[in-house]
Parts: sequence; structure tokens; C-alpha cells
Amino acid sequence: MTAATLIWGSIPIFAILCSLPSPIFVFFRVLFGLPFVVVLSLKYIGKQNLLNPKPFLWIFLSGVALSLNWIFFFFAIQITDVATAVILYYFGPVFTIILAVVFLKEPLTKRVAISTIVAFFGAILTIAPSFEKSSNITLYGILISLLASLFYGLLGFFSKLATKHHKPIKITTYQLAISIVFTLPFVFFLKFTLDTTTILLLIVTGIIHTALALFLWYDSLNFITVSEASVLSYLDPFFAIALSFIIFGQKPLLLQIIGGIFIAIGGIMVSMQNTKRKLS
Repeated sequence: MTAATLIWGSIPIFAILCSLPSPIFVFFRVLFGLPFVVVLSLKYIGKQNLLNPKPFLWIFLSGVALSLNWIFFFFAIQITDVATAVILYYFGPVFTIILAVVFLKEPLTKRVAISTIVAFFGAILTIAPSFEKSSNITLYGILISLLASLFYGLLGFFSKLATKHHKPIKITTYQLAISIVFTLPFVFFLKFTLDTTTILLLIVTGIIHTALALFLWYDSLNFITVSEASVLSYLDPFFAIALSFIIFGQKPLLLQIIGGIFIAIGGIMVSMQNTKRKLS
């Protein structure tokens, strides 16, 4: 699980190195990753189960949300620092729980209310440096990061509805396939160039950051609980921040680090609440 989060934490570095428009980066990432995810899905659920997507609505909406959340996330990385983008991105699970309370009438427990407040406080701390004149963090970058977070939340919400009918690995496979279809038009309308180095980086993001990381994620659940996996998944943004500092010299501000910790605490509390509800 830790290896999976380390792999996902390094994806912003590859997105920056590729220097491609975010929809193009997403397209090639899923294009190179999908075949391996299909093999993984066949291993876990079998061909007959995989080829039966009905009911399809929630899978389709989750696939669109996945596409938009990645597009906005990788765009945010290009226009602001990695710390701001990834910290605000992980505010997404809080959006998911808010949507579940409003639309699915899930109970607003004390734990959920506190975790939401904690995460909101963390987001405010993360955004605060942008109001300083000397800061290189722009409100535009923050807005794009929050849009990525919103669609991350919608992804969790629609995936939650889809899991009532389908296995998670099956949903993931269809989400990637839908992402290819969703981002394909951008290939014909956006200008970009591919050299050998960029193609190799894209292949790595497809095979390693998508297929291998997903395999490690699902395989880890054979040895640890879902709540433990949820806690460990919040290592992802901190790996991303550490790597961006080592490779690009992007030093996070103290308020960003503190804000990230608060968002992580809020997200972990939400995840543990959901796991406790499933086990009860």
C-alpha cells in the first residue's frame, strides 16, 4: 500500500516532465494503462462479469468525473506549485461525504461534521498564502485545484453508487475506458509534440502509475483493512510534495504543510467513518 501511494505521489513529477496539455497527458496515461488493468480485472472478476456493465449510468458518470478530475489536477500542477495542487486535491473525499449526506440522506454524524470542519480549516490554511503579494500561488491555480478536488469528490460519489452493483476493479476498468473516449477529441484539437523521452514517460505513467499501482492497491487489501489503506493513502500528497522539493526545488510553505495535515486528518476520519458503517 505504501508502495502504491509512493507511485501515485510521483505522478505530478511525470506530468511536469512531459509538458503536455493536461487532457493529452490523461489520454495517453489511460491508453497505455488500460490493457494491463483489463488483465488485472480479468484475474479478479473474470471475463463474463467484466463484460456485463449494467446498470451503466453510475459507471459512466464516474468515468466522466475521473476524466475531469485528472484533467483539472494535471492542469493545476502546470499553473501552480505541486504542494497547493495536491493538498487541495485531497479535499475531494470531503466533497464526497457532503454529496452523500445531501443526496443519499446518509446521517450527518458528529465524526463526519468534525472531519468536514477540520478539512475546511486545512483548506483555508492552504489557500491563505495566496493573499500575500510575495506569494507565487495564484487564485487561478487555487480555483483549478479546487475544481479538480470537486470532481475527485464526484468521482467518489458516483463510484460509491456504482459499487452497489459492481466490483471496484470492474468500475475502474470501465472508468479508464470512458476516459479514453472522453479525452480522445482533445488529441485532434490541441497542439502537442511527442518525442522519444515523452513517449517513454507516458508509457511509465500508464504501466507503473496506473496498472501496477492499482494492482498493489487491490493486492494490499488482502493483508490490511480498508481503514488502514485509507490512512496510508494520505501519504500520497506528502510523497508528491517531498519529490517536487527534491527534483524541482518547490519548497512548501509552513501553512501549506499544516493545512495538508488538517485535510489529511479530516479525510482519514471520513474514511474510517465509512469503513465503520460498512462493518456494522
